Amino acid sequence: MAKAFDQHVKLSDAAVAEDVELHDVDTSHIPPKYHGTEGDKVHMRTLGRDQETRRMFTFISMLGFGSTLIVTWETLLTNSLAIITNGGTAGLFWGFLIVFGGFILVYASIAELSSMAATSAGQYHWVSEFAPPSVEKYLSYITGWLCIAGWQGGITGIGMLVATIIQGLITLNDVNYVAQGWHGTLLTIGIVAFCVLFNTYGARQLPVVEGSLAILHFGGMFVIIIILWTLAPRNNAHDAFLQIHNGGGWSSDGVSLLVGLYPLTVSLNGFDSQVHMSEETVDATRAMPRAIMWSTLVNGVLGFIMAITMMFTLGDLDEIVQTSTGYPSSRSSTTPRTATLVLPS
Repeated sequence: MAKAFDQHVKLSDAAVAEDVELHDVDTSHIPPKYHGTEGDKVHMRTLGRDQETRRMFTFISMLGFGSTLIVTWETLLTNSLAIITNGGTAGLFWGFLIVFGGFILVYASIAELSSMAATSAGQYHWVSEFAPPSVEKYLSYITGWLCIAGWQGGITGIGMLVATIIQGLITLNDVNYVAQGWHGTLLTIGIVAFCVLFNTYGARQLPVVEGSLAILHFGGMFVIIIILWTLAPRNNAHDAFLQIHNGGGWSSDGVSLLVGLYPLTVSLNGFDSQVHMSEETVDATRAMPRAIMWSTLVNGVLGFIMAITMMFTLGDLDEIVQTSTGYPSSRSSTTPRTATLVLPS
């Protein structure tokens, strides 16, 4: 099907290119510097769409967008309690390899689709193209609403995660603070509201913001691992690679390991979100698939490095989960090499 669709696009490109003056994409309402390339215009015409948004993003800014949206190594840290409880360090290592290998195949398929149809509609457009005619409208409609539900749930979940991290930091620095559920709810509302307002009124600044966050994302990891490798306790290789921790009380270590795969998938799930920025990206049919694959590979490698670091520096698993902050941390007055760490977002 992909081959047939690709052939259709090539034929349509040729037909449009022959008569580009008569059938040009309407970009009169967009400043010229945001029109994109001639290839973008031909591609939009092939898809039967007008250019409604400004093309402000490039391959580099989209690489930063994907990296700072998914934040693989940061997510491993913030979800470490669930990983430690279900699978332990062995589950972290082997589970990450399994999840990363699976996601590489998924994103390779999505990258190929985005090279053929670089549209912000993304998945529901592709379903409409590839599904049998008798069910294409139904399946496309369902896919679109599933995407919207995922976005709504995702932004709320991320807001709640940041809110609980803030509460954990307050608890760490103020022993008299008692975290309440409504505190987290109000913080979540404030965080989500800020995101909505910024993306509504400050959207033109997103390329700069994404670039700045990408620097913090890539550079911040080295700050964390240097501290951990310098100050944290060391785990032995046998326990790190082979000892499964069944802290959830599951019927077997195998079940515990499988349950621990879920928080690992969260750290790599979502690089397809870049697809929905296709109509805001210059030379989208080339930049988008490259951005998807490079952000997956780069962040997967960074996540693997962080996973190795966590395996050897977490210390006693039963001790670090006994914390009032809600995130694994440890204090020790007798062991000078033990670091105190509150995990960042």
